[in-house]
Amino acid sequence: MSWLPILPLLGVWILVVMSPGPDFLIVLRHSAGGSRRSGVRVAAGVVTGIGVWAVAGLFGVTMLVQRFEWLYTAARVAGALFLVGFGVATIRAARKRSPQADDEPPAIAARRPGRLREWRAGLLTNLANPKALVFFGALFASLLPHHANLVMRAVTLGAMLAVAFAWFSAVAFLAGSPWITRGYGRLRKRLDLLTGGLFVGMGALLIPR
Repeated sequence: MSWLPILPLLGVWILVVMSPGPDFLIVLRHSAGGSRRSGVRVAAGVVTGIGVWAVAGLFGVTMLVQRFEWLYTAARVAGALFLVGFGVATIRAARKRSPQADDEPPAIAARRPGRLREWRAGLLTNLANPKALVFFGALFASLLPHHANLVMRAVTLGAMLAVAFAWFSAVAFLAGSPWITRGYGRLRKRLDLLTGGLFVGMGALLIPR
């Protein structure tokens, strides 16, 4: 199978997946505030969510959502509530954080959430944005060859997930560098307040007008 027909799609996907958003923030926060392994587990959750949206887009779920608009509206409201709730929880935790907690070794902080919870944090953060379904539907409709068979669709999906995991793993690796984790530790309260505010703002943008 030739890769040439799907190269334009992958080119667009690389630019999209590297753009900052909730997925980038959640991986960055867990890596800088915990460890590289923590960030990679969150990245795995994010990529799982991407896979869910991509599969839905590949098999025409977008058309179903467009037909029943209330499904999309309900998904947006649920996603907005999750992002806003996560942001508020982050802000509240930052305000209550004691100076001693900021000096806690990252390895201890990294063990607290648990592996499954870290993966789930990435998954839910990604699934909180139902606009991804519309994006994938439009991406596949415009750039995926119309003659693409099941094998080509599977290869395309696999390549997209590999790109996403490679990018977010790189973010986790860089953000988990000792000099970044030390800097994050010194400014953790302010950075968590900022991160929480960004999540609240992103959630507010999802609220249907």
